[in-house]
Amino acid sequence: MLRPNWVNRNVIVAVILVVVVLGLLQNRYSVYAPLHGQRKTTTSQSTHTPRESAANSTLGFQKLIALSHKPSWRTRGLEAAANLTGLEFSIPPQPQNSEELLKAFQSIGADKEGAKQPASGSAKAWLSHLDLLKYIIASDFETVFIVEDDVDWDLRIKDQIRLVSDNVRAYTGVKEDDRTPYGTNWDVLWLGHCGSIITDDLPTPRVYPDDSRCETELYSGWSKRFLREKLAEGYRQVQASQMTVCTFGFGVTKEGARKIVPQLSQGADEAFDVALSAHCRDKKLNCIVVNPQLFNHYEPPADKGYVSAVHAGDGRGEASDDSQFEHTKGTTGNIMKSARCEALFHDVCMRPPSEI
Repeated sequence: MLRPNWVNRNVIVAVILVVVVLGLLQNRYSVYAPLHGQRKTTTSQSTHTPRESAANSTLGFQKLIALSHKPSWRTRGLEAAANLTGLEFSIPPQPQNSEELLKAFQSIGADKEGAKQPASGSAKAWLSHLDLLKYIIASDFETVFIVEDDVDWDLRIKDQIRLVSDNVRAYTGVKEDDRTPYGTNWDVLWLGHCGSIITDDLPTPRVYPDDSRCETELYSGWSKRFLREKLAEGYRQVQASQMTVCTFGFGVTKEGARKIVPQLSQGADEAFDVALSAHCRDKKLNCIVVNPQLFNHYEPPADKGYVSAVHAGDGRGEASDDSQFEHTKGTTGNIMKSARCEALFHDVCMRPPSEI
């Protein structure tokens, strides 16, 4: 007996609907496609000391991850500096957050007196950080170091990071039989920032010599006076985070990422780094800082029209055509021997010193 034509048509329609829905789901979550079948890269703790494990291609973290929305002079400079210094970064795809989501996030807490809201560019960057942290959680990484795509560091980064490993382990009381480069008794390990204050009421810091650090009088930034008054020349220190700002480069543990996402998804502050700093200050997160910083952002010349994407999004200037910055040397603050500038221009590019 022949089946009616309408039955055949219904079956065909149902199959088409299933295919369409599956396609939509695949597109919605394609940003996380690299998670499936991805091998974990781990540091061998059996044959290396913790400080030597810290000097591997991922600086002792399970992954080095860069936050970036598209290929540009930023990512190409990052790759050049990484190749020169033997580092390996991954750049996970970023989801395209809608304008509706952006505006909804900006409005969180708007009904509260004295509440702060991020401007458009800062809100977009904030959501991007949250998306990256969700990716880290979904990947089940133990530790990850996150950088912004315009970040820079010193040619001697591996020598510097050995000292960081020694002193973070000492500061946090890592046991001898724990062979991890930094232990995991922290949520945030802030190595790239634009300043952190030093006060006498902080827990006793771990001060150590590092002759590769920027001289205080050459330092540029608002926290310069704290270095001048509280830290001897030629030394860095591991300390509790106090008013640390800028997220040029920071490590997170698995547990740290799981804490940060729900806490900072509440919005209601001017920027991601400011909110992160506040949660560190309030002891909602266990955050330690290396001061002065090991990572800083590279900037093309302002007189060529450079305005950061965040500032442009916040209405603080109009971004120029990125292509003109490809072959024009800029500056990096507080990094004595820039890896970017050596890789791209075979030169140093220290930003002039300042107090702001």
